Amino acid sequence: MESSIPIPMPYLIRENLFISNIVDAAEILQTTTVPHNITHILSVLSSASITFFSEWRSSFSVPIKEISKLHVSDLPTAAKSALSPDKLLYSLEYAGEDLKLVRMAVPLRDTESENLLDYLQVCVDFIERSRKEGSVLVHCFAGVSRRFYWSLSLSHFNFVY
Repeated sequence: MESSIPIPMPYLIRENLFISNIVDAAEILQTTTVPHNITHILSVLSSASITFFSEWRSSFSVPIKEISKLHVSDLPTAAKSALSPDKLLYSLEYAGEDLKLVRMAVPLRDTESENLLDYLQVCVDFIERSRKEGSVLVHCFAGVSRRFYWSLSLSHFNFVY
């Protein structure tokens, strides 16, 4: 029988870059003292809406202010995309206590039919820009969506999982 050693979350994978789950993301969004100098959150969930958190945990409440949304049709390469032009690539918002965090939400389901490469560049760009300002927390629901982290790390960060 193998013993399982829990990995403390959020887990630092590179300077100013953490991965975790929805529990840690919710705590960071609701706290006044943000750990690890986290200034940005990349939420990779089946819905880009902040209401996903309150559907998951009814007591969740956090102020937000929308910054922008990007749809496939907004891209210069939209004509070449296999995605529908009205497909939301991400939503960007100020969130948390005093709206001090920047949250990018990517509506990506953890299914074999989702093409992670359609979202990869916008996520990498967000992470790289954000790491210059503070730390970034990248999270999915359970913190074990290896397909997303694996793709992100192999294509850009040379991180071996």
